[in-house]
Amino acid sequence: MASTDYYSETGSLIKGIDEKEEPRQLRSFSFFIALSQVFGFLMLFLTGYWNATWQGGYEWGKYKVEELPGGLGTTEVPVEGNWHYHSTFMTYGMVFLQGEAILMYRLFRHERKIFSKFLHGLFHLFTLILIIFGLIAIVQNKNNGGDNHMFSAHSWFGVTVMTSFVLQYIAGFVSFGFPKVSPSVRAWYLPIHRAVGLLIFGGACAQVLMGYMEQTWIVYAFYSKHGFGNCYNTLDCHGEGLVLNFNILSLIFYAMTVLYLTINKEYIRHKTIDEEQH
Repeated sequence: MASTDYYSETGSLIKGIDEKEEPRQLRSFSFFIALSQVFGFLMLFLTGYWNATWQGGYEWGKYKVEELPGGLGTTEVPVEGNWHYHSTFMTYGMVFLQGEAILMYRLFRHERKIFSKFLHGLFHLFTLILIIFGLIAIVQNKNNGGDNHMFSAHSWFGVTVMTSFVLQYIAGFVSFGFPKVSPSVRAWYLPIHRAVGLLIFGGACAQVLMGYMEQTWIVYAFYSKHGFGNCYNTLDCHGEGLVLNFNILSLIFYAMTVLYLTINKEYIRHKTIDEEQH
């Protein structure tokens, strides 16, 4: 069997591999990678479309101006659409960007590790930025409506997941991004970092699903005047219920494919020759 060493497009020396075996082994890998991206981008589209189209759509700020009936002037009313930004930012960040960050070590399996590591850290940084804006949006939304904070399991678990994410990011940066620990400590911490990262990703997906279920329940139970509470159980809400359901399903299937690609040992990233020489 012939083996070869060669450089990839990003300039990394690839470990000697069997030219026949690896393509055969990675056929299913390519399929599941493509499947994950289909579900991921479908989730992005449906999340944005659902939040922009129904229940008032995107709104930012504290107050908006509305005209009084009969042309009697205008008045300021609290903005109620900040939660759409919260829903969007958390789904895009905690689910999609975090999932893509995890897949960097699978997608770029033959490139220099510094390249995958940079993208892994960058995508997580973008996740952190969206988390911050998502928090600002929901705090402002509750303040606008005079609602209480931190009373639901969704909020409690959300704080737990986000705190874990921040601590994991700091620990990962100190250990691998800009290492300030010994190689022995890095070797000891690496499997812990991987396992905790997958737990945080799984928890984030569960957290976002809890948010969708909570919002659906609130709208269904208390906002039937908008029509959703009277039509969701028959899926006759001008597409809103269908879009919401398909969005949730695409999120679940995206999470499943990411976890499968990460856990499956056949797809694990192996050291390249340049790594083994250092």
